[in-house]
Amino acid sequence: MGNKKNVHYNIDNIDKEGASINLIWGERSNGKSYQVKHKKGILRYLFPSTDYRCSYLDKSKVIEESVANKKRFILLRRLREEITPSLIEKYFDDVDICKLTDDKYNCISVYRKQIFLSNYDIEKNKTIKGELIGYAVALSTEQNYAGGSYLDVDTIIFEEFMSRSVYLSDEPNKLMNFYSTVDRKRGITKMWLVGNTITRVCPYIEDWGLLPIITRQKQGEIISLWLPTGDYDDDGNLIEIKLAIEHCKSTGKSSFVIGTHKDMLNKGTWQSDPQPKLPKSYREYKLLYRIMFQYKSFRWCGEYLLDKQTKDTCWFIYPYDKDIKDNIIVFSDIIKTSKYWQRDIYNPSIKNKKIVELLQTFKENKIFYASDLCGTEFKQAIDFIIRK
Repeated sequence: MGNKKNVHYNIDNIDKEGASINLIWGERSNGKSYQVKHKKGILRYLFPSTDYRCSYLDKSKVIEESVANKKRFILLRRLREEITPSLIEKYFDDVDICKLTDDKYNCISVYRKQIFLSNYDIEKNKTIKGELIGYAVALSTEQNYAGGSYLDVDTIIFEEFMSRSVYLSDEPNKLMNFYSTVDRKRGITKMWLVGNTITRVCPYIEDWGLLPIITRQKQGEIISLWLPTGDYDDDGNLIEIKLAIEHCKSTGKSSFVIGTHKDMLNKGTWQSDPQPKLPKSYREYKLLYRIMFQYKSFRWCGEYLLDKQTKDTCWFIYPYDKDIKDNIIVFSDIIKTSKYWQRDIYNPSIKNKKIVELLQTFKENKIFYASDLCGTEFKQAIDFIIRK
């Protein structure tokens, strides 16, 4: 199996950015979740007034700090089914509670969605709750917390924020509403959004305008930016918050998996499925017509090509990062009054009969993609079903 060096993820690097919102993604099992629950969850509670970006701390401070002054965290998941006591307790299984608390506690327990440092008595088969360190919340129920008080919370950990298929309706705004409930205009609460590199077709990336940034981001790179809140301070200055994004460097260690998603699981690349590619070199085709697609902030160019030798035709889709010209037909989830912007590729409101007939050829067996990732994201982003 070789002596390949294993890279361990360290959350301290992005923490140095001091951002209010932190997005961390990468390959599975690279230490993201361990770092965030360890340093931003439990250590944050145990040492609230300490710069804990170090290897280990003076545990006497656990006794010196009063419980009233300690800062708790919220472990946020998307669905109610994800915050059952057994799942939350399992989430903390890899954290050495005994070591962190000098044997004062030996486990984590959950009761009524509250997270406690606790002690499990093997002989009595009983868990005794100790200090309250955090709360488990499902984002799907965020409206139920609108009137609640979380003045003891300064950290929100949102695990698995990037989904394979299921998002809540208007999810980014639900998260912001919940953040507002917790922070209460204090400006001190930090959010840590943690996920695997499943797909860039994600409502947070779209809603926060991050796609142009992450399409250029390299593994191991941290990018920070300031986003406007729309509010102004007393001097008339626009208030902004800092957001940091980290695409975690590959661990260099295999997950020992195979299949179409092995590169995401083993290396942290964006997940993609095999897609059909042009059977010949692009130079062997003649461009007949060009259209554009824009969905969920993504842009693609669609070219109708003629094989110079066989005279067969096909469609070729590739990413497009330039401005769209005013005189080209665009299919999009954006509504515009322009006659060039259309919603339904199979039933466009275009009077040109030849163009309408040409668009009817946009079928699965005649479409090729520039790359697997291009085709995967195209199919995930568009809001229509490609005809067979």
